Amino acid sequence: MPHKLSILIISAKKEDGKSATILAMSRLEEAIKSLGYPTVLANTASDGKGLVSSYHGFGCIILDADIPSEEELRRRAELQAALRAGQANAADAVRAVNAVDIIQAIRSMDKKVPIFLTADRTELRDIPLEIISEVHEYIYPLQDTADFIAGRVDFATRRYYEQLLPPYFGELKKFTEDAAYSWDAPGHMGGVAYLKHPVGMQFHQFFGENIMRADIGISTAQMGDWLEHIGPSNESECNAARIFGADWTFYVLGGSSASNRIVCQGAIGAEEMVVADRNCHKSLNHGLTLSRARAVYLKPTRNSYGMIGPIQRKCFEPQHIKELIDKSELKKGAVSPDPTYGVVTNCTYDGFCYDVNSVVDLLSMSVDRIHFDEAWYAYAKFHPVYAGRFAMGLDRELDRTTIFAVQSTHKMLPAFSMASMIHIKVNKVKPNLEKDQFNEAFMMHGTTSPFYPMIASIDVATSMMDDPAGRTMMDETIEDAIGLRKAIASVGKRIRESDEKNKWFFGCYQPDKVVDPKKPNEPIDFEDAPDSLLANEPSCWTLKESDTWHGFQREDLSGDNYCMLDPTKVTILCPGINARGEMDGHFGIPGTILTHFLDSRRIEIARTGDYTVLVLFSVGTSKGKWGTLLEALLEFKRLYDSGASVAEVLPELAEKYPEEYGRDANGQPKISLKELCQNMHSWMKENNLPKHLNDACNVIPPARYSSAETYQKLIRDQTERVRISEIARQKDRIAGHMLVPYPPGIPILMPGEVLEKGNPQIKFLLKLEKFNGKFPGFEREIHGVEIDENGNFCMRVVKSDLGEKEEETEEMRLKQGEAAPAFKPAIRRRVMSRAVKRGRS
Repeated sequence: MPHKLSILIISAKKEDGKSATILAMSRLEEAIKSLGYPTVLANTASDGKGLVSSYHGFGCIILDADIPSEEELRRRAELQAALRAGQANAADAVRAVNAVDIIQAIRSMDKKVPIFLTADRTELRDIPLEIISEVHEYIYPLQDTADFIAGRVDFATRRYYEQLLPPYFGELKKFTEDAAYSWDAPGHMGGVAYLKHPVGMQFHQFFGENIMRADIGISTAQMGDWLEHIGPSNESECNAARIFGADWTFYVLGGSSASNRIVCQGAIGAEEMVVADRNCHKSLNHGLTLSRARAVYLKPTRNSYGMIGPIQRKCFEPQHIKELIDKSELKKGAVSPDPTYGVVTNCTYDGFCYDVNSVVDLLSMSVDRIHFDEAWYAYAKFHPVYAGRFAMGLDRELDRTTIFAVQSTHKMLPAFSMASMIHIKVNKVKPNLEKDQFNEAFMMHGTTSPFYPMIASIDVATSMMDDPAGRTMMDETIEDAIGLRKAIASVGKRIRESDEKNKWFFGCYQPDKVVDPKKPNEPIDFEDAPDSLLANEPSCWTLKESDTWHGFQREDLSGDNYCMLDPTKVTILCPGINARGEMDGHFGIPGTILTHFLDSRRIEIARTGDYTVLVLFSVGTSKGKWGTLLEALLEFKRLYDSGASVAEVLPELAEKYPEEYGRDANGQPKISLKELCQNMHSWMKENNLPKHLNDACNVIPPARYSSAETYQKLIRDQTERVRISEIARQKDRIAGHMLVPYPPGIPILMPGEVLEKGNPQIKFLLKLEKFNGKFPGFEREIHGVEIDENGNFCMRVVKSDLGEKEEETEEMRLKQGEAAPAFKPAIRRRVMSRAVKRGRS
């Protein structure tokens, strides 16, 4: 233990500082310090509880069984005064033991940290059972020497530290601190190379030496083998499987994007039919391309705010899936018309969680491998409000399917960026997947030079979520999210009820009223509902068919328990559109303007819709963080209502686009924040942009080629770049790649799909092209769309004469009875696009 942990001593100061007990405790403190341990003192119960609740780096806690609260100290002082005045006697003294609260706070985060209780032997029978069952040892400062007790504290602290660190991080830390010389990669050799150049010096000083020393080579036998799951990495993954409820867990170092591709390659055979969530992340389409799958898509719902909701329950039924496959041209080249795999995004990007048991029951009738993309949802296992709504939480043994869950450990849990996990539950009755089989796909996307600190960060994040700390941290996370939700609702209500002229404020996507199941006939305003009810009662968050606040159609929800809003995904509603999808004709604040404002205040937003802004609460969120966000919303309102200029509110934007947002020759601002909001809102209403986006997501074009076939055309120089405006005038062009609005990275068009005349995706893109020209600085990013120097949108499509040539060639082969020739790559020219020349990747 190179850096010794602190020892916390919680003991009351007596009036007589020279009493035998106080002197004994002072000698104990000095003896502990002589062993090299820093000490921290707390003199009241509330101070002690505050310390153990806010700081979790103590190696041992010494607790006075008689520790009083401030209230008791006040009562004791009053009693002493009364005794001196002859108005009371000693029998009136009330002895209160508050150690129970402190111990409960300790054990809510850590089951193992040693707790030493100081008490007289005669008092042991009076100590509550809640204390006795959680105490490591009892110490008697007046009966044993200070050095002896300090030795016991030292022994317990060292044992605790040895068991504290999870397997991978513990071994990496030990190896790093042993200061080994390495003759292996990486070339910076523990950071020494950086010290040979001034730039390297800055890099070394910024990140620190430990992370340099922990970046070691794959030949380090002590760390085992990550790719083969040997040694500490295997021990850590087995621990993660236990904690997350899986049979197997794999640590992945390419984010959930790499994990999704691994699952696709490990679960899908070439030319198999598969069923995919249309609003899946683009990495899943990459996985389908690599595995040469042939996909049909299940269409999720969207509400009136443009938020992505669940796939209707009926869409998972075998008959619906069969109809999709029967209508698909891709069925012709498939090895079988029966699908083998299905993928569902849970929760959706806007925080809607499925009844997973219901989805698996239906989808397993069609496929024997189900993949849940839970990139933003790794915490669901650790709070009962999510019971039955995450993949590894299925409430029964699997008798037909194998279940995969992909999680971005770095997104919502405390791991480094790019850290991810794959959890697998295997069919117990008829296993159709072995671990070594799946590991081949894992190794295809792994590296023989992993970044060890990243693996250690997954190990640590996993260990932190183990019982009981995971539940405690999730309690705090949900309570913080509820705090912001209530604050926004309360401020909005107070503004509406005030004498203020401008009675608008932002809202939150949540029910207006909730019901306590114990009092079903007494609905409560959301902002007045008890936190404990909102934090622990799932029915407060389920979307019910008869409610109107959520903006979905009755048929979208498939019953009152099918879909639940995740309380930690907080969507802020901007004025301009209501729950029925009606746009206000006079007043609106587009979400992109609010996002720009928050960004200028260094408040980063997860996702922006037309009139929505999504913020995510994780285990790292604090009350100060959401308090700053609330104040920023109030500041926006103040600036908007006061007529502040864009040049004042968004100076960087005005500096970049002075003609539109700057000042005139006389120094007067050209446009106010209010005018910008109104201009953009009016344009969006006039052009009905929300409807065009909705249509682009709701209409799935027919597929001529699979994504894998289309990719081969892309690399064989059989596609061309064409302006979107030209595609709109042409007939039956075929998309050469995905089109993905970002964030969050959900494709609206897949490779190989036919762009018929009047295609809603093309119409939407043409509207965005006009929007970008109208409002510079607020351009929307679309992966797959390139913008030329004139602002025209362009995309790749399959060359127009290719289809006719392919039909002629195939017809000739059939007539001559020839087999299709083996693939022969065509020689193609490498063309550098303007985007690359401009430095865009």
